[in-house]
Amino acid sequence: MTKRFTSETLAILSGILFTLSFPPFDMFFVAWVAWLPLWVALQQDNWEHGFKLGFITGFIFTLTSLNWIANNSGTSFLIASASMMGTVVYLSLWFGLFGLIISRTGRNLGTKGLWLAPIFWVSIEFMYSYHGYTLAFPWLSLAMTQNFALPLQQVAEYGGIYAVSFWVVLINTLLFQLEFGKITVRTQQLVWGILGFLIVGSFIFGAVRMKVIGESNTSTITVGIIQTNLDPHQKWVRAKKSKHVAAILEQSRKAIADSAKIVVWPESAVPAHLHYYPQFDRKIRKFVETNAVSVLTGALHHVEKGGEYQFYNSAFFYSPGMPVTIYSKQGLVPFAERIPLVETFPGLKSLNFGQANFESGREAVVYPMGSRDEVTDLGTLICYESADPYIFREFMTNDADLMSIITNDAWLGNSPGPYQHLAAGRLRAIEHRVSIARSAQTGISAMILPSGRIAASIPLGQKGELVYDAPLGLERTYYTRHGNVFALSILLLSAFWLLMVMFSKQKQI
Repeated sequence: MTKRFTSETLAILSGILFTLSFPPFDMFFVAWVAWLPLWVALQQDNWEHGFKLGFITGFIFTLTSLNWIANNSGTSFLIASASMMGTVVYLSLWFGLFGLIISRTGRNLGTKGLWLAPIFWVSIEFMYSYHGYTLAFPWLSLAMTQNFALPLQQVAEYGGIYAVSFWVVLINTLLFQLEFGKITVRTQQLVWGILGFLIVGSFIFGAVRMKVIGESNTSTITVGIIQTNLDPHQKWVRAKKSKHVAAILEQSRKAIADSAKIVVWPESAVPAHLHYYPQFDRKIRKFVETNAVSVLTGALHHVEKGGEYQFYNSAFFYSPGMPVTIYSKQGLVPFAERIPLVETFPGLKSLNFGQANFESGREAVVYPMGSRDEVTDLGTLICYESADPYIFREFMTNDADLMSIITNDAWLGNSPGPYQHLAAGRLRAIEHRVSIARSAQTGISAMILPSGRIAASIPLGQKGELVYDAPLGLERTYYTRHGNVFALSILLLSAFWLLMVMFSKQKQI
């Protein structure tokens, strides 16, 4: 193959194309060809340098998509930058592994080996996002590239994000074979037919499913979502705490005036360890009982155990006539909220990167919320957890009928971070066909419908309230009931074919 561009240039181009398809750019169609430059680079290099070229693609993609991590105003610039670079390098290793597998496959099977690319990529994505893995990072799924092609994401109700990622890589594979594969004219015609069927058929299927889902809700409950738009640094000034709580109660009264039965406040909306600030606890309880509505708020929490305090990032459920229940965040942000492997190596606790050193919660709490007459079982995720499909599913299997996401993206400023975070929530709604009330301190707050469509939202950087009748009562999806059957099947299939590739005779170039 004649080289028109260097292999490194092509690998960089793949990384840029993925960034353009990712929020906030959302050029979803670009993801359909984003792998092609990297695969062409591997082919023109006689299927050598796979790890290096894959790493380059991953590095460019993650650096340009996740550079907002360095903007975290909640810590020093040095620590935030180091955290960002560590994340970028770590994720790039997985892309390097994918490049290595593809290069070995191409060396042994030629271009026809690229038919295996979808199963290899989905296996890698599943591994680096697996919840039980200490350094799991589920944020960067190729499913998110189809954020503006909502009908294409509807397959997530069967196979989760991995089904969408598989679709994206399969489209790349078909296009690669048409342009660069050594296939007959008759096979080309067949491939064109498959490509057209997949794209057109997927759009039609998704549009039909969205229409059916939109018409199938059996009941609703009116939910109020509060966006305070408070500066995260000013919020914690001791002299201003009472003023902030009074302001959010006033916003909640506006939501109640619009008939809200549940009012959702953002992560750490109450700037205190709530159970140890009885004046704030009393105000919220009085508000709940007087207005016969429920309030969900984020706040810090701590308990004493063995003479030591354990700190939690928590959510507090207030409902009329019911005791207050606390949910503590299970999925903590590595290095920002907890040092990885600290349970195995307690000495790591002495390290100080500016992290919060929170303990992880252990239970997906589902709590009856609403008025005295209208009640539904509500679950909530806190911030980064909403990117984790495993944690979210725990709430659904605990019989949640309505979900909420409370977050504080204020630390990220006006960056791609809040847009990517919102896109993750939309995927969770599709996976389980559940309404999600998303309350973000500075935005983007939204009511996400079971189809993944955003019914109403408050823009980034504005103060406001929105009230919406959240659909309830949809049937549990295949993904809710069976979990990652699709991804695990692909993982087994990938392992089989990888062994076949490793033991196959190398193809003469």
